[in-house]
Amino acid sequence: MRREAGIMDAQSPSVDEMILEFARTRDPKLREQIIHRHHGLIRTIAGKFVRPGVCFEDLVQVGWVSLIRALDRYDPSRDTRFSTYAVVCVVGEIKRYFRDKTWGLRVPRQLQEIAANLRRVQDDLCNRLGREPTVPEMARAFRVSEEVLLEAMELQRAYQPASLDSGEPWEAGEDGLSLSDRLGGTDQELTRMVEYAPLIAAIRSLDDRKRLIIQRRFYEGFTQQEVADELGLSQMHISRLERAAIAELKRRLTAEEALAA
Repeated sequence: MRREAGIMDAQSPSVDEMILEFARTRDPKLREQIIHRHHGLIRTIAGKFVRPGVCFEDLVQVGWVSLIRALDRYDPSRDTRFSTYAVVCVVGEIKRYFRDKTWGLRVPRQLQEIAANLRRVQDDLCNRLGREPTVPEMARAFRVSEEVLLEAMELQRAYQPASLDSGEPWEAGEDGLSLSDRLGGTDQELTRMVEYAPLIAAIRSLDDRKRLIIQRRFYEGFTQQEVADELGLSQMHISRLERAAIAELKRRLTAEEALAA
């Protein structure tokens, strides 16, 4: 119940008003209150990234640091709720933590790339062969030896994100309850926010014109001609910019998936 209350508080209008007031006054006491209200949010996001050998509380600390930075940088004049912005920042920071601290300096780049693409190549071979591929077939697809492939597969298993319903205790002294039991269940809105965080971040990275086109076309239902009229461009020009923006989003999301795998 404490967790659920924390998340509900973080999304309530009163917290939004507090954030607007903090953006105006930079009151340190108000800042502390806002941070406290997001206790449940941080622990829930951290819980979704628990992996073997990684301390849950370490992820929580990474989340707290990211939340505080997000609050200090947040600009309410932009048309984005703080809760959405905060989730994007926290998810991104936790993924960077794994990239930089967990395997970035210790695992050969070749193994990282194979591990990141195992699922995609396996699915491609399944579709082509009509069955699960064998280890030799997977090795040939990657153009590596079977030994290298098996090492990458072991690496991928070691760094697989833990299921919320897994009963494995990640740290000594745990009671063996599933993570969802310990955290108090699943919040569907938060789950969607976490899942869409990479897409939101990718859209924010676009230049102003491309970002506006994506927003108008896919979130507000504008036609290409309506966007063209708004920007004073031809419909064909908008079509080219839209294709370029989508291609850029795909590249960024593919790179994000490779880092997070």
